[in-house]
Amino acid sequence: MKKFITCITLSIMMVLSLIPQVAFADDVTVKEGGVITGFAEMETTDYYYEGNPEEEELTLNLPETLGVYIDGNAEITDIAVSWEAVEDFENTDFYFYSMKPVWGEEFTLSPELSVIMDVPWITVYKQEPENTQIEPMLTEEEIEPVYTEEEGPVDPETYEEGFVEETVGAIRSLLVEEVYAATTAENTAAIYKYLTKTMGLNTAAACGVMTNINAESAMSPINLQNSYERSLGYRDSSYTKAVDKGTYKRFASDSAGYGLCQWTSNGRKAKLLSYAKAKNTSIGSLKMQMSFFHKELKESYESVYTTLKNVPNNASGAYIAATEMCMCYEIPYDTVNTAASRGKTCLSNYWKTYSGSAASVKGTSFITLCGYTYPTAVRNGKGMDVKGYAISNYTVTSLTGKIINSKGKTVYSKTVYPGTTAARLSALDNDMKFSKLSNGTYTYKITAKDKLGKYVTTSHKFTVSSSGSTTKALGFASIGGTAATTPVTVKPEETKPANSDGKLYTGTLPKLPFRGYFKKGDKGTQVKYLQKCLNWAGCKATVDGSYGNGTVEAVKKLQKKLGLKADGQFGKQTLEKFKKLRM
Repeated sequence: MKKFITCITLSIMMVLSLIPQVAFADDVTVKEGGVITGFAEMETTDYYYEGNPEEEELTLNLPETLGVYIDGNAEITDIAVSWEAVEDFENTDFYFYSMKPVWGEEFTLSPELSVIMDVPWITVYKQEPENTQIEPMLTEEEIEPVYTEEEGPVDPETYEEGFVEETVGAIRSLLVEEVYAATTAENTAAIYKYLTKTMGLNTAAACGVMTNINAESAMSPINLQNSYERSLGYRDSSYTKAVDKGTYKRFASDSAGYGLCQWTSNGRKAKLLSYAKAKNTSIGSLKMQMSFFHKELKESYESVYTTLKNVPNNASGAYIAATEMCMCYEIPYDTVNTAASRGKTCLSNYWKTYSGSAASVKGTSFITLCGYTYPTAVRNGKGMDVKGYAISNYTVTSLTGKIINSKGKTVYSKTVYPGTTAARLSALDNDMKFSKLSNGTYTYKITAKDKLGKYVTTSHKFTVSSSGSTTKALGFASIGGTAATTPVTVKPEETKPANSDGKLYTGTLPKLPFRGYFKKGDKGTQVKYLQKCLNWAGCKATVDGSYGNGTVEAVKKLQKKLGLKADGQFGKQTLEKFKKLRM
């Protein structure tokens, strides 16, 4: 049985065998180097692949050039690029690959841009067969009555499951899910319903989960890991049938990924098989697998479950749910890059579909603390492991942990500089010496900051005593939303400016250059307007139309007043905050 995926266009995609030579406008120019400050829009097309191509073969017909803007200039520059898979190409069974452009060393990406959110990626999908109806797992002659817990024996000819509803497209009625594998649309509808109705997740969390399930199995509960089909001598249907009949005895120990979440390890597959038998249903039952997924989350992946139950119902929450599921539940090879890929895919695919609007994420930080442990009572001399993640769609630049005593003095402190989009809090573990604390009351504080200068901080009080026992709780903290049990300090941009009862600026505001910000060396009338703004705000600058050292320092002073990162470059964030400043 062929595997397939229903394509939802993500970025710039087209059928590989039909890709024409990419053409750009006649006015493009070619430069020898510079800073990439933007990307030209490209036509949205669909890319597919068939079989199991090598990475070089997959990228052979992708565009050889990319339209970019260099050094803030308005004209498009045509630069040569190659493409590489974001995911580990050799060791995954994805039904899509996210391809990232690679350009020569003479070109660098502006620090204002994110590789994840701003650089155009190409998503290539597995070719969908002409017949999207999956073959029956059993023939009509082999079908036996299916039992439900409430109703006992039922006739599969007349029984309508009701679990799958007609929410996506025209869905077949009279579906017995234990006997037949449904279409992708049917399975997607059923999974979304289970996640939101049975598990009580919001749409953002559900979208994050579905992104991972789709990447693992293309929404097929009978999916057998591709790379094991030949060695085991089974396809999806025959493998499922053999496990159900008991003629295949190595389900738990064959190391082959199976089902919606591609359960692989001996322990997890053994539990899945036992759960299916207890439910008296097929190992390939979608409803059973979703129930097992729910049970497994609550019992063995509490940090993931806490995150999914607390993410805000917005684009930020969808991104966080997708990355957390990937990093802490699925845990594929090259986890951080794959998680970033799935987060981006979630926003452009499921979140766009189920929220009804595309995510506006450029220049927006989703920095979050997920699934971290914190103490409430510690027994004297006992330690506690520091666990959890700091996640952002931009690089996490710093991560700080502190233990503060009742007098406000920092007893232990550690700062690390991850440089990745996902940072393990365990990097702070050796320096958070809970076992060395004397009796008393303390505050445990974690702060994470990302490339945009945005941060999230959470703090929890705990006690140390000789009679107490160590207790831990799971925390979740995000700029986009706050769990009720987790105090959060939000990003500095939300700090209320001083003198907020005064008047707004009434002079002419500067128009930002094409690149999106002023920097040292800029000259002209707009710089003069900027310098007048600085003087009005009490940040002295000479009004000469030249963005020199004095103007840089004045901008830094203004940014500090506004609660922004003081980098000396006057851009959109600084301008928007300045508009609200009252003096």
